[in-house]
Amino acid sequence: MRQPREFTIDVGDIDLAVHEWAGTGEPLLLLHATGFHARCWTEVVLRLPGRHIYAIDLRYHGSSGAAGEVDWGVMSRDVAACLEILDLNNVLGVGHSIGGYLLTRAATQDPRRFRHLLLLDPVIMSPESYAALGKFRAGLSASDHPVSRRRNQWRDADEMFERFAGREPFTTWRPEVLRDYCEYALRPHSEEEWQQLACDPINEAAIYMHQGGNEVLYEQLPNLQLPVTLLRAPPGEGGPGHDFANSPTWPKLGEVLPNCTETLLENHNHFIPMQDPDLVARYIEDICNAGA
Repeated sequence: MRQPREFTIDVGDIDLAVHEWAGTGEPLLLLHATGFHARCWTEVVLRLPGRHIYAIDLRYHGSSGAAGEVDWGVMSRDVAACLEILDLNNVLGVGHSIGGYLLTRAATQDPRRFRHLLLLDPVIMSPESYAALGKFRAGLSASDHPVSRRRNQWRDADEMFERFAGREPFTTWRPEVLRDYCEYALRPHSEEEWQQLACDPINEAAIYMHQGGNEVLYEQLPNLQLPVTLLRAPPGEGGPGHDFANSPTWPKLGEVLPNCTETLLENHNHFIPMQDPDLVARYIEDICNAGA
C-alpha cells in the first residue's frame, strides 16, 4: 500500500503535521473536515496512483498542535503558511466541509498558489445563517455544545470501529474509510492505559461555536477568479446545524463564485469523500487531466 511521508511545519505558534504521498505532476492539497484528520483521505489517495499529494492535519486535529483560541481566520492562515513554506504552486486544492471553507479563504488571500479548487460540501453557509447562529450562540461556551461531551476514552481503534460501524452517519461511509478514521483518530493518554481523541471534543465544539470573521470572505468571493468545482449534498429538512449529515453549503454559493461549476449530489450526504472516494478521485483526475 502507498504510504505517506509524515513531517511537521512550524507556522509560528504551533507545528502542523503534513502527510505527503510522493508522485509527479502538479501538487494536490487535501483538507479534511472538523473532527477528522488527514488520513481520512487515504482511500481517495489510493485511487490517484502517481499523483503528488499533500494532506494537512488542521490545527487542533490529528498530530498537529492545538495552541490558541479557536479562530477560523487563524486556521486559514495556517493553510496559507504551509503553501508558502512548501513553496507549492499550481495547486489543485481539495477541501471537505471546514476544509473547503479554509481552502477558499486561503485562496482569496493568495490565489496565485492555486490553479483550481474542488470544494466538497464546504461550510460556507449563507450570511443569514451565520448571523442567526451568531445570535443563538452569544453568551454560550464550547462546553455548552453537545459535541464537547463526545466520548473521549477508548480502549483502541478496534473498539471505536465496532461502536461506530452500525451507527448513523457512519453507516453511510465506506467501511475502509471508517477504519482509517478510527486508526488515526486516537492518541495515548499520558497517564492512563486508555486512549483519547486526537481532536479533543472541547476543541471540536469550539470550532462549531466560533464561526465569526466571515465578512471578509463574503467580500472576496465575487473576486475569486479561480476555476472552482463545487459538489454539494441536499440541505435536508433541518438545515445547517440540525444534522451533521445535512449539507451546510449556501445554495447560492455557486452563483456568487464567478468561475464555478456546481453539481448537486442528490444521493449523497455531507460526508461525500467518506461515502464515495471513487467519485471524488474521478473529479480530481478529470481536473488534473484537463489541465495537462
